[in-house]
Amino acid sequence: MAIGTAINKREVPQEHSHEQFLDTVRTSLNTNNPAAITDPVFGLLGDAAAAGGKGSITDVECLQQATADQAFTNAKAANDVNGMTAALIYRALERNTGKVGLASNSCTTIQAVNPEIAALSQHQDPASTGAAATNKAIALELAKQIASIGGNATEAINSGTFAPGSTSDDTGKGNTCDTTNDPIGCIFTQNLLVPDVTTDEINAAIAGTAGTGSTNGSAAGSASSSSPAAAAAPAAGSANSSTCAAASSGAAVTSNTTSVAAGSLDFGSCPDAGIVFGPGFDGRNQDSFEPANTTQFTHGSALNIGVITSFMIDRFKSNCAAGADPISAATAAQTATQGKTGQAAADAWNSGLGLTDVPVLTSSANASAASSASTATSSTTSSSSSSSSSSLDLGSCTNPTIVFGPGFDGRTEESFEPANEADFNHGSADNIAVISGFICQQLQDKCKASSTATAACASGSAAASKASGQAAADAFNAAF
Repeated sequence: MAIGTAINKREVPQEHSHEQFLDTVRTSLNTNNPAAITDPVFGLLGDAAAAGGKGSITDVECLQQATADQAFTNAKAANDVNGMTAALIYRALERNTGKVGLASNSCTTIQAVNPEIAALSQHQDPASTGAAATNKAIALELAKQIASIGGNATEAINSGTFAPGSTSDDTGKGNTCDTTNDPIGCIFTQNLLVPDVTTDEINAAIAGTAGTGSTNGSAAGSASSSSPAAAAAPAAGSANSSTCAAASSGAAVTSNTTSVAAGSLDFGSCPDAGIVFGPGFDGRNQDSFEPANTTQFTHGSALNIGVITSFMIDRFKSNCAAGADPISAATAAQTATQGKTGQAAADAWNSGLGLTDVPVLTSSANASAASSASTATSSTTSSSSSSSSSSLDLGSCTNPTIVFGPGFDGRTEESFEPANEADFNHGSADNIAVISGFICQQLQDKCKASSTATAACASGSAAASKASGQAAADAFNAAF
């Protein structure tokens, strides 16, 4: 059963909102999936839809936990802190119930193997009774568990959900989004996440927690170098280090100044209160946000500007001795960023604080990347109808390879899809893990391929996760 056709988006309006974590969990899960869980997305669906991908898990209300538990086990065996962190965050994500204001049931019939997973439960619909307190407690417990494995505890903020919807909304959609081709997750790229906790609250919660994690440690949310990095971020450097990071990634700083011109508001000891948006922060491949002044605002980059604004407002109160007027202005500026993305969101914050000449970063790498992609696709699109000759026993199936190129399913961007859609009937995907995971599952369940072939598929999937574009397809195909 193709994942793309098994899910009705009207029934499950937000299962792709945190896509980066699903991608990472999928990669971890596919290395060893004894319960034959079809895909991590099913664990976030309502009971009826979840049943279609539960594998041998007997209780659909425990599918999310079981998926997270197995992914965590696999990542732990690989000493993959990023993978473990993503599994923890995935376990804490809100599960769909199909009705605004209806809380989801807890898993009571299956005990998690890993105590870190067992300590967690899923976020509840923000419009449900007591959700604010419940979700805050979940986020703080998540922060503790991430810290205990040596991850970045502020990643817990990224498990948050949307603003409460109206309980009179009969569509069940609420204030959600569900963009299947956004590898980061539309809750981040559309700036829809409402943080449950602040960085200061996380700092207090993890005090004394065993492990090496911190709120300034290395980023752990998006688990693999092939997946987009998570929204909360790695260690912050100085303001100059941000510029260097941008330069090292092929970015050019286009501004008249390298400092923030202060507005009329008195922010106490922290006058440079701007936010910058651009490429290369903390080694990221995509644009993100970070404080312009990382000396006084010691926070790494984030894909969601709300992570940065919440942190900075906390600092205004606790470290900067800012007055009531600037804090009020900052709160209003934070509200103004909601619904905006990219530079527009940064501009809304900066203008709300009366700041001028905040550095604006633009990428000079996009053109060369597009050129490279165009060159790569010229040699790949013709392979979509080719066949694969493999010495492995593929059972009843043939040609399990993956092709990469433009135009699949009417897409304007390049994507991946099975070369052999007769045996592997799945639509295209921006993330190769979606396709490789499906093919490996089909080889095992439908094709009845040999254990050597399924092991080779898992190896190829892992190799592909470390690359992108045609290189990722080549890495997967080489396994066969």
